[in-house]
Amino acid sequence: MRRPTAAVFAAMATLSSAPALGQSPGTVEVGGFGSYTRFDRSLLFDNGFGGGGWLGIFVAPGLALEGSGVYIPTTSPGSADATLIPLNARIVYAQPVAGAVAVLVGAGYVHNIYGKTGNVSDDGISGLFGLRLGLGSNVALRVMAVEDFIPSPRNQSALVANNWNFAVQGGLSALLGKSRPKDGDHDGMADGVDACPNTPPGDAVDTRGCSLPKDSDADGVVDASDRCVDSPPSDKVDARGCSLPKDADGDAVADTLDRCPGTRPGERVDGAGCPLDSDGDGVVDSADKCPATTAGEKIDAAGCPLPKDSDMDGVHDPVDRCPRTPVGERVDSNGCPVLFNEAQRTLVLQGVSFETGSPVLTAQARAALERVAVSLVAQPGLRVEVAGYTDDRGSSATNLRLSRARADAVRGYLIERGVGPDQLTAQGYGEGDPIDTNATAVGRARNRRVELHRRD
Repeated sequence: MRRPTAAVFAAMATLSSAPALGQSPGTVEVGGFGSYTRFDRSLLFDNGFGGGGWLGIFVAPGLALEGSGVYIPTTSPGSADATLIPLNARIVYAQPVAGAVAVLVGAGYVHNIYGKTGNVSDDGISGLFGLRLGLGSNVALRVMAVEDFIPSPRNQSALVANNWNFAVQGGLSALLGKSRPKDGDHDGMADGVDACPNTPPGDAVDTRGCSLPKDSDADGVVDASDRCVDSPPSDKVDARGCSLPKDADGDAVADTLDRCPGTRPGERVDGAGCPLDSDGDGVVDSADKCPATTAGEKIDAAGCPLPKDSDMDGVHDPVDRCPRTPVGERVDSNGCPVLFNEAQRTLVLQGVSFETGSPVLTAQARAALERVAVSLVAQPGLRVEVAGYTDDRGSSATNLRLSRARADAVRGYLIERGVGPDQLTAQGYGEGDPIDTNATAVGRARNRRVELHRRD
């Protein structure tokens, strides 16, 4: 913001340095005024408005002999049509206080005439206090408060010792004769009080009549200290009077350096003037609901981390009950491998094999059963039967025993991996219910199998 201009200083100085109207000996002041009078209560007069005039002559600088008269129509209980005419003779002193303003103080004699016939009157003393403001070369506005004290009024009695009448008066007066003090340099300051009587024409002056420092470009920095005397009127300037860097969007980054010149008001910005993104996630702080996101984390439009899916099975980690499902595995809503389709009741466990003629699980079988165990643990309400089968080589009794032992081995391993014992039963079916021919090696290998039968 630019500082007050020299023009403002000049106007203020001109007003304050304008001389009070001339008050030299021989100057005559004449004027008229309106008045409002508050009468002493003992007179039983209604307060009223009136008008009058004054005439004075200055006998010394600022000191005048003055006379005034006021006609005040009023009413009272004894008369619907009464008047009071105060005639004052007083000495008034006018003390200049600021340019064309003077304080008035006066005291003197008052003669009060009551009624229209003038046959009732009394005398007292009067005091005055007021202001006179010069409006032109010889015209002034006067505002005064007048108090008249009547020590022995006509209505004096045991209950009435004296009268006090108070009036407020205001009007215009003209000063005639020696009313204009000499002002050789025409700066508005009378020569008698002008500390710089040879001020160049047109210069604004201070209260002593001396030239104010010039400010040619009106930027608030006087020419003597202004390093840039022609700065544009609308520019903000520094203490040297030179234009400050412009910042159109008000983000404290100068336009010449601002890479985002249209930043919204109040937006926090970085050194380039662009909206701040404290966590570097691509969402500015003003819109970022998670301003401390870890670097590299995937986020949503609000700047918050997206739910993680470590095994990429489509089920987010917080609800994934099988968080290490192999890639590509078909999973249910819990993120666990699907063992049975909706209408499926039987599942052949692929890869579950045994040592030849033995119920001992191979390493390959253990790895294959891991997937089955995880799914069953995640679905504790699922009930299954582990069913063992063989091919037709050997006796039927031996095959039956071997199939039962192999089913028990699978059930035992699943229980070891956390499946509830009440979820599993085991049954051996020997060489019964083949799914392929036993006439070929491939067919026999398919018939040697372990199945899960759904029982829930």
